[in-house]
This record gives sequence, structure tokens and C-alpha cells, in this order.
Amino acid sequence: MSERDHFIAVARAQGFSAEAAEAALAALHARLAHRGVQARRFYGYRTAGGASGATAGSAASQRPRLLLLFQSADAALGFAQRHRLGRSPRLVALSLAQALAALLRHPAIHALLIADEPAEEARQGLPPGLRLERDEFIDLLR
Repeated sequence: MSERDHFIAVARAQGFSAEAAEAALAALHARLAHRGVQARRFYGYRTAGGASGATAGSAASQRPRLLLLFQSADAALGFAQRHRLGRSPRLVALSLAQALAALLRHPAIHALLIADEPAEEARQGLPPGLRLERDEFIDLLR
């Protein structure tokens, strides 16, 4: 099953139509293209103990999460190391369809942020980029 087909299956399992999922994916590809994003793979990281380091049902697993992705592996690892996000962050590569499927499947993920490239170094906080809130994405699928 392709990544696109997997995303559509996840969207359908969440009660959305395949047509709405296709349209949402196309709209987000267009938004990225408008920003000059050409990447087909995006890179994030996991710290030791998984993405959250929490067990299912724990308070930490329920707190809002952000899926932060970069257009290059170097930018993702550099950000993780500069901000000391674990002793050895593990790189993960995702397509846009995979990232959107994760946003749908995991309610604790409240937003997706695809950082601009080259990643501007923010002294504190997150880099600028395309941010998609979970609620905005759900509205797009309706």
C-alpha cells in the first residue's frame, strides 16, 4: 500500500471520505509548494524512549504534542542537538501523507510544523514554517 493510500485509509477509518482526504493532501502539497518547499521526505527525531518517552495512559502521553519536521536530515538532527533533546536523537523520515496520518491517528498531536529551510535559528522556541493545527486539518477534511 502506498503512503498516499495509507493516509486515505486512516482518514476513512476516522470517518472522512476518500475524496476529502485526497483534496486535503493536494491542498497541503499546494501550500508547501507556494512556500517553495520541494522536499518529498521530511525529517524529525525521536528521543530515547520513543516520541514521548511516556507510557500509554500516563499524564505525559496525554499532554499536547507537536510533530516538528524539517526538510533535511541535517536540520532535524542539528535542532535536536542544539536544544539537547535527548542524548541520542534518532532520525525518522516521513512523507507528508505519513505525517498527516500520524496527526489523524494520535489526538495528542495538536499540530504539525514543517520548518522553513534553511532552518532559521531561533534562540528559543520553534523555527518558523508551515504550521497546521489539528483542528484546522479536521476542518479541511470535512
